[in-house]
Amino acid sequence: MKMTALSVPIDLAGRVILVTGGAGDIGSAIAVQAAQVGATVIIADNGTSVDGVGQDTAVVTDVAKRLATEAGDCSSVEGRFCDVTDADQVEGMIEDLFAAHGNVDAVIAAAGTLRTNPVWDTTIEDWRNVLDSHATHTYLVGAAACRRWRANSAERAGSPCALVTFTAATGLVGRPDLGVTHAAAKGAIAGMTLELAHEMYPYGVTVNAVNAASVRGRMARHVGASTPESHDAGDASSPQHAAMLSTYLATTDAGWITGQVFRVMGGLIGRYRPWELAESIEQPGFWTLEETRVGLRRLAGAYPEYKALQGPHREF
Repeated sequence: MKMTALSVPIDLAGRVILVTGGAGDIGSAIAVQAAQVGATVIIADNGTSVDGVGQDTAVVTDVAKRLATEAGDCSSVEGRFCDVTDADQVEGMIEDLFAAHGNVDAVIAAAGTLRTNPVWDTTIEDWRNVLDSHATHTYLVGAAACRRWRANSAERAGSPCALVTFTAATGLVGRPDLGVTHAAAKGAIAGMTLELAHEMYPYGVTVNAVNAASVRGRMARHVGASTPESHDAGDASSPQHAAMLSTYLATTDAGWITGQVFRVMGGLIGRYRPWELAESIEQPGFWTLEETRVGLRRLAGAYPEYKALQGPHREF
């Protein structure tokens, strides 16, 4: 579908954007995209492995230098080491950035680890590692920024700020191969996004989530996913697709969009209707067990049509 350009160009000149997990595939692509349209970008990362083992303080500095070169001569990309699962480190980083820049206009929370064990092989350490890297990290950076955005909302004089989170199909519709930890973390982030959109609306802050699917990079390699190494204009596995959407959500032009969960997969952008009530049945007063039994069959479309097809001797 051919899109017609609007009359006002989009840029991020003068906007300060923090990207957590900025040394990763999607985070790096976001940093380059945002810097190319004028943003001052800070990437935060702790240099850990895909499965959350170890930390390397040099990674984020090295990646920031590379991204600044990719973005062009006039771009600004700064690297900052931070363990975004550590409340004190997050609070210190956010305080420093607000003090240095006056405001952080957008936070894009793209960090996270991956451990794909089935539930019977998942340890409590696996659970804490993945939940902390995704959900706790999103809460910590989001809460630290939101406290300051609430405090400075009057002086911003209507200039919107943005929190962009990352969820996934595991937490929205389920899938069998990324583990219960990933599903729980991404489901928590989706719910947190919707709640924060309500809480922050009066303070001029938009909160939206992105589900980036089939992205080429180290997480895809970690689980053996098929993401073709095509680099042409139709490269469906490029992290650039998620970067473009995330960057747009950080602009003032997107200040009318909040409380949304988007899917991006190659050239597709979709919008979820989270936990929409599909069907319901109702009767006055309390339900009996037998009424519940029949009612749930009717709700699921299994009665009376099911009995008519299967006969009286086969129960659902």
